[in-house]
Amino acid sequence: MSKKLNIGIIGLGEISSAHFAGFGSNPHSEIIAICDSDEKWLEYCKKEHGVRYGFTKWQDLIACEELDAVAVCLPNVFHAEVSIAALNAGKHVLCEKPMAANVDDARNMVEAANRSGKILMVSYNQRFSPDIQYIKRYVDEGNLGEIYFVRTGWRRPMGMFPGPGVARASGEYSRNWFNEKAMGGGVCFDLGSHVVDLAMYLMGFPKVKSVTGCAYTKFLPEVLKDRGVTTDADDHSVGFVKFENGASMHFEASFGSYVERQQVFQALYGNKGGVYREIGAPVKLFSSAAGAYTTIVPRIDLPVVTPMAHFVECIIENKTPIVTPEQGLAVTEILEGILKSTEAF
Repeated sequence: MSKKLNIGIIGLGEISSAHFAGFGSNPHSEIIAICDSDEKWLEYCKKEHGVRYGFTKWQDLIACEELDAVAVCLPNVFHAEVSIAALNAGKHVLCEKPMAANVDDARNMVEAANRSGKILMVSYNQRFSPDIQYIKRYVDEGNLGEIYFVRTGWRRPMGMFPGPGVARASGEYSRNWFNEKAMGGGVCFDLGSHVVDLAMYLMGFPKVKSVTGCAYTKFLPEVLKDRGVTTDADDHSVGFVKFENGASMHFEASFGSYVERQQVFQALYGNKGGVYREIGAPVKLFSSAAGAYTTIVPRIDLPVVTPMAHFVECIIENKTPIVTPEQGLAVTEILEGILKSTEAF
């Protein structure tokens, strides 16, 4: 790769640090523009990272003709509007997960990407971890046979709820959108989007037949009752998905509940073998290929790749990203299905 891409980052909240690191350390990309509504923080980040341009309005950033691509790091409710505008302006887009706050917005993003001919990639960073890439290859080689059931989840113990604000150089800024329905917040679309995406990715994105589930708001109102903030989003969600090929998936996500410890896990059940993956523990493979039931802990020696590096590579080499807009839409359909199932009770 010889061309160096000019990158803009829209939204300088906590997740933007990963984008500064990912694009800033890549020899094939340079961050030349950033945007945030907090002018003091914008100026701080501009100096801290040596960025050429700073904007307080995202419309001004995407109008910058020098830019090749933008990273959208805003609250979920703004993903669609900003991503579509950037695509229409001829920019490639790396959008933070989840793809959008609802299915209609996600579908409009897919259509905009197809019309523009530009790359739209959702930043599902856990897909790029070496253990997930190892499992994906293992599955695609047929070692599990038919995958008929998957359990996937991200459970947090009490005391790990999203706080309403975080201190930074320009003062405290609000992150309470994680707890607000109107902003696309809640654990289903936050932590849940990661683990649903991983399960779908490992299964090969089978077509969904039905979705049912429950979204609970049991702790946030009490935890943040004296902070003067909105706390109407879900803090614990569960779901069950049936697929047209006969397979099924169980899903769980919580910002906090009465469990022993945090767990991020995927368990795959096949008619020839199984896999269990949990962050912080070795991958386990279950098989009877040798004639007897065995448990194998494989050595995984794969390079760590960031979503930013992959995004840049796909633009320069004109490759299809590992995360496609259609896959982001499929994940959003499941997440929205869980919330709608709750409303139907």
